[in-house]
Amino acid sequence: MPTWLSTWHLFVDELQVHFGLSDPVGNANNLIDNLHMKPGDKIAMYNVEFMWYAAQLNWGDSVLCHCFYQGLPNCLQDPIANQEQGKPNSFLAMYQLAITFDNYYWERNCERDCLRNTEKEAADSHHQKQGKMTQYSAFSQSSTLPHSQLSTTSPQTAPSQSSLKPPRTSPSIAKSPSLFTPLLRRTNV
Repeated sequence: MPTWLSTWHLFVDELQVHFGLSDPVGNANNLIDNLHMKPGDKIAMYNVEFMWYAAQLNWGDSVLCHCFYQGLPNCLQDPIANQEQGKPNSFLAMYQLAITFDNYYWERNCERDCLRNTEKEAADSHHQKQGKMTQYSAFSQSSTLPHSQLSTTSPQTAPSQSSLKPPRTSPSIAKSPSLFTPLLRRTNV
């Protein structure tokens, strides 16, 4: 029996030799250099990945601060760079400021979405009301015959008095004289 099967530590070492990375520090270095916050992600995902790679490196505070900033999207870099006191020089200050601006960004994004939804609902409600008025107007215009057709129509094809009545509507629509003027003219003939 091989010796690496006798203890867990030797077993893990043997796995690392056969399947592990040949240069884990170099790999972490490459990954952190190419790490960027993905569009639509919150900063928590970026922070987890960055901290994972940073823990494997022995980099100084200012280098980590610079790499962290470089991986942020423009929507976070801009407010950080426009600070009155300038960009932070320490990683911890940069980290905390990025979290703060990310929270502001997503809070404002939520406000914009709510405002858009409210405006859309108001517009849909308005269009729905306009659509009902247009449908009623189209109905009343299509059910009226021109005065010349009324006089030439035979009694069998003339519309009955009950078909000339407007459909039931709300009191505000019924009071509108412009909708019923063609009907009133036709019934008076």
